[in-house]
Amino acid sequence: VTHILSFNYTDTYARMYDVLNAKKYDYIHGKANSNHTLETNNMVLGIDEYLPEDRRNRETEFIAFKKYYQRIYKETGCKYKEWVEFIRYNKRIDHRLYIFGHSLDETDGDILRDLILNDNIYTTIYYWNKETMGKQIANLVKVIGQDELIRRTGGRKKTIVFKKQQ
Repeated sequence: VTHILSFNYTDTYARMYDVLNAKKYDYIHGKANSNHTLETNNMVLGIDEYLPEDRRNRETEFIAFKKYYQRIYKETGCKYKEWVEFIRYNKRIDHRLYIFGHSLDETDGDILRDLILNDNIYTTIYYWNKETMGKQIANLVKVIGQDELIRRTGGRKKTIVFKKQQ
């Protein structure tokens, strides 16, 4: 079964590229819709966590600007959490994760970690050019750490590969 986790606000992928006709989409940052009002708009536009771990759960003055808060508050669904549970429960099955058009920025680090840091997920990260690839690598270090990135991109048990877009 193909699942699409979209960080995009539009259904461009579904309209232009979904040759498999995937039925399971999760617009994790909401979806642009001209019928939405300011109150019904569910688009997530947030910032990264900036507080040290000992302060982030106590100092919540700016919580409304953080992506995880907005995902909950705007009820974007987080269907991907069910998909991650399925992946973790089905350890004997190899799962494929394809990342296309994402910078791998820390602001989505919680979601990326949930997906990438499973030993039964094989991740292909597509890049446009070497400069883009370099930025993705640097961002991924911030998300999963350099040791984890090195472990997952080398050796017999590598689970992450970078691939140039055609």
